Amino acid sequence: MTLDDEKDPALSPKAARAIELARQSLGVMSPQQRVQGLLRVTERTARRPGFRLSPLRGGALALAVAAAVAVGVNGWPQRGTGSDRLSYEVEGGAVQQDGSVHADTSSRPKVRFSDGTEVQLAEMARAHIVSVNEQGARVALDRGEVHARVVHRSEAQWLFDAGPFLVTVTGTAFALSWTPEDERLDLRLENGAVVVSGPLAGEPIAVRAGQWLTLRRRTGEVLLRDLDLQKGAEASPAPALPSPDRAEEPGAAPAPDAPGPAADPTAAAPADPTAAAPAAEPRRDWAGKLAAGKLDVIVDEAQRRGLDASLAESSNEELSALADAARYTRRNDIARRALLAQRRRFPATQRGKEAAFQLGRLAETQEGGAAALAWFETYLKEAPQGAYASEALGRKMVIVQRLHGDAQAEAVARAYLRRFPGGTYAQAARALVRTP
Repeated sequence: MTLDDEKDPALSPKAARAIELARQSLGVMSPQQRVQGLLRVTERTARRPGFRLSPLRGGALALAVAAAVAVGVNGWPQRGTGSDRLSYEVEGGAVQQDGSVHADTSSRPKVRFSDGTEVQLAEMARAHIVSVNEQGARVALDRGEVHARVVHRSEAQWLFDAGPFLVTVTGTAFALSWTPEDERLDLRLENGAVVVSGPLAGEPIAVRAGQWLTLRRRTGEVLLRDLDLQKGAEASPAPALPSPDRAEEPGAAPAPDAPGPAADPTAAAPADPTAAAPAAEPRRDWAGKLAAGKLDVIVDEAQRRGLDASLAESSNEELSALADAARYTRRNDIARRALLAQRRRFPATQRGKEAAFQLGRLAETQEGGAAALAWFETYLKEAPQGAYASEALGRKMVIVQRLHGDAQAEAVARAYLRRFPGGTYAQAARALVRTP
């Protein structure tokens, strides 16, 4: 169904009065204000079953909400200079001097930001990191497809450019592709809500979880449909029963025994089939909850189960999600315990090594520079080419300068510039190297 197929109904007198009040209070809204207002509305309404917000109605509603909450929206800030600005590293690739990241047939680089957000490039994709600040980043997709998992934070602002189109998000997971030859955008939204603005629609287009948006600039086509509709009318096949050769796989149900001789009358009687079976432990999916911004839910589930049991029995991925959720909600003691559990239980894994870096960041705010320095050095020793190597070396330089002065920090600065001449701390490192 194209957007032209749906005619926006006449507004009620109450809605018309609200919009008129908005116009009188705010005047003409900029495109960025309309996008931000619509995004706020979409985030609140996307949770309602069956809710569909048309772009035209959404633009009017955003105008009314903007007046009601009196929120002033500025344009996207330029690259920040504060120490709280997010940092990022590229796993499986490198950032070029112009800020671009390339994927080829043998690599799929993943850009990992310090707040937990991840943007992975598909084969042969190309993207640019345009700007980074305290609230988020702006990423331009030049061609191909990326999969983004943006961690939800109340102050987050993330922008994704694809040709002339702009995707505005605060916390969600989606796949975005852009084909410049055909001038076609495809966005498949897994969870959360986003707003897409561009030349084809007079109003920003609200997309909610489970929807697929296609824009073709050349033909003017705007197609928004549910992902479930793409699966066809056929029912999903029933899950296959486990075969005998899978019975020994971890977690696989054993194959039923072949018929045999009559049961031994002296054998113990079988369990009562009417007896209640133990309740299966619900699937936690902490990684999914983290991407959806359900941070308190993750920590609360771990505490209800018993923190000691959670730390001892959770998987490596679950411990990472728990540590991140605890850090973002300022429950640093729980975060520290989760990271130490990762170090103890999964020391040789990538997440186990990265836990050392996160422990360094926690120690920087709680225990002081000396403790943090030891953790950063541990991470650099274990993962010299790791995703956070640039950040760890940069933080080490800052701490050494603070504890021991410019002379000792200069050696770290020179090492940083040799390895990361375009990194986040390159400017500070050059200043140290130039110090008389």
